[in-house]
Amino acid sequence: MELEIRLSQTQTLSPQMEQSVRILQMDSAQLGAYLKEMMLENPVMEFEHPKEEDPKEDLALRKLEWLESQTVKEKENVGYYEEEENGNILEKTVASVEDESLVDHLLTQIFFVSAPPDTLAAARYLVGFIDENGYLTTDQLEIEQDSSFTPEQLGAGLELVQGLDPTGVGASDLCECLCLQLAPEDTLARALVANYLEDIAKNRFGQLAKQFGVPLEQITAAIERIRHLNPKPGALYAKLTPPNYITPDVVVTSFENQYNVMLCEFSYPEIRLSESYLRMANETSDKEVISYISNKVNQVNWIKKCIESRNRTLLAVARAIVRRQERFFRYGPQFLNVLRMRDVAEMVEMHESTVSRAVRDKYLQCAHGVYPLRYFFVKGVESEDGDSSGTSTHDIKWKIRTLIEEEDKANPLSDQKITDLLEQEGLNISRRTVAKYREELGFLKSSQRQIR
Repeated sequence: MELEIRLSQTQTLSPQMEQSVRILQMDSAQLGAYLKEMMLENPVMEFEHPKEEDPKEDLALRKLEWLESQTVKEKENVGYYEEEENGNILEKTVASVEDESLVDHLLTQIFFVSAPPDTLAAARYLVGFIDENGYLTTDQLEIEQDSSFTPEQLGAGLELVQGLDPTGVGASDLCECLCLQLAPEDTLARALVANYLEDIAKNRFGQLAKQFGVPLEQITAAIERIRHLNPKPGALYAKLTPPNYITPDVVVTSFENQYNVMLCEFSYPEIRLSESYLRMANETSDKEVISYISNKVNQVNWIKKCIESRNRTLLAVARAIVRRQERFFRYGPQFLNVLRMRDVAEMVEMHESTVSRAVRDKYLQCAHGVYPLRYFFVKGVESEDGDSSGTSTHDIKWKIRTLIEEEDKANPLSDQKITDLLEQEGLNISRRTVAKYREELGFLKSSQRQIR
């Protein structure tokens, strides 16, 4: 043990700078929630009420003029610009599919079924064990022990549940779920589901045809019917947790050959100082009251400056991204350029960490959809010697997808063959990289894609 003196220097953020960094990282929804929280703590802070809108006829005319200036693809995204009173188109679409849960849907059907009371009660009891995918995975012996129903009553109740909509609900495993969805007379498809799902997954059509002694066309047709079944029938219904909706922080629109980048400042409330508290500070002579109000006023002013700084930074970064990724906005997602966060930091003359905080959890809406801002930062593909080329990973993945989708299904392309084809186009990447991108795209190996 010994005692020694060390001299060190550390850098710490002041509370104000820490607050500024926090606000920079917030998306629109988080910023709105933060401002509401601050308003509860600071009585001097008030929300700026929006000004009265123009008459509906003028508003509709301005909307029409704005829509006519957009490209055809951009018109697909007009739901984000609808007034709150009309509701969000995305929200209406999601809500209109199915608002009720799977359990509610099944119980409603049981209410209208004509069956013995014990069977109906057992069916209602079994519905409580069905998971969100529609499966009854709880052991039957465990269900019998925990209930007052006999095995015969539970069996009748299960048969009733399995006859409800959606077809396939109440199954104990995937095979039973698929068999419930097949017609009883479809013996070939039912036999394939019961014993040969792995062979179907590996496209062993020829082997199955020989094994069953039927033409290849019959096997292919039966497998096509199987692949149109729903392996998770309960997933069509509402979950217990509500969906999270994305509010874009940046909107990019095109006018002729130029792109306009706008912030969605309407998604969080504007703040202002309370007139009543300002009058109180001017009229009172109490130093404590004046000091308290003054501190709260300074806090509001600092928050406003932080929000203005956040918006300037976010707008500058978004404009830099649009300039560097113009091919994406003009032609589509397959035309992303290589772009590093360091490049954008140099363009906007900020530190790379500031750019990282500015794009965190924020989304951009354009004619091609809604994307995270981080989506536009693309690494270059590394060749075997470790050098990074000017080709983006998105370009490579798009080429791999195209090659696999256009390949001969009887003789699919191996990873090495895809590597050779890419090399002929001047893209020198390793077979291991091709295999990695193929797996990320969701494609199986060539041996598993082959139809035999």
